[in-house]
Amino acid sequence: MTAGPPVLSLAGHTWSEQEKGVLSRAATHAHRCGLAEPWLLRVHGNRVEIAENLPVPLRAHAGANRNGVIACGCALAVVTCAMRVLGWTPETVLFGDPDHAELVATVVANRRHRPSATDVGQFRSVFEQRRHHTTLDPSDPGELDPAVCDAIVRSSATAEAKVVPVPAVVAAHRKRGLEPGLLVVTATDGRRGQLVAGSALQRGWLSATAFGLTAHPVVEPFEMREFRQRMVRHAGVDGSPQSLLVLGRPPASPGA
Repeated sequence: MTAGPPVLSLAGHTWSEQEKGVLSRAATHAHRCGLAEPWLLRVHGNRVEIAENLPVPLRAHAGANRNGVIACGCALAVVTCAMRVLGWTPETVLFGDPDHAELVATVVANRRHRPSATDVGQFRSVFEQRRHHTTLDPSDPGELDPAVCDAIVRSSATAEAKVVPVPAVVAAHRKRGLEPGLLVVTATDGRRGQLVAGSALQRGWLSATAFGLTAHPVVEPFEMREFRQRMVRHAGVDGSPQSLLVLGRPPASPGA
């Protein structure tokens, strides 16, 4: 991902109506962070744009603003996943137009891509909704296979976001607790960090689902700076904790 004015190739792939439908349907399944319609998806020729769509009454609410940007990052992860399955390599520019602050990401497709089995599995996961049953501690090898945990972490992390398995946070002295999970941490706490965190969160969700697990994103408590600082101490990490992905197993099917 890059920052700066988008460089759009005139020779880039122009999306067909059928492909536009695939991209739009996939985006509707991205995590919304508790908001109704946090993003707008616009397809113009060979580019796809994701813009914030926060209602006016919520724009003065710091938590809603933060969660809206994270939700846009979730949509970006789903859109790029769909592009790969459609046979294209996504090239992404973040916050590339200073005259349109609401435009958080522009994606173009200029190179062909042969979808891998992982691409297909994660795209299928976009549309799967599994009920969360038993929570797993990803930091405990006895609960989650380290190889599976490592694969989910690798599929989620980028140069700008790391994903760290953490044990549960115990509630004490009127401070809330938190289930064990995968902590998404970015280098900065601004809009770019929030957008990148949303993409990492969604990619981890898709990867976990492809492995047959359930995943439950936790975003709300991270609205508070005090809680984020507490998570820095708990996890022993540098940077800004943005969200947590709680992993689990679905209920056993009858007769299993």
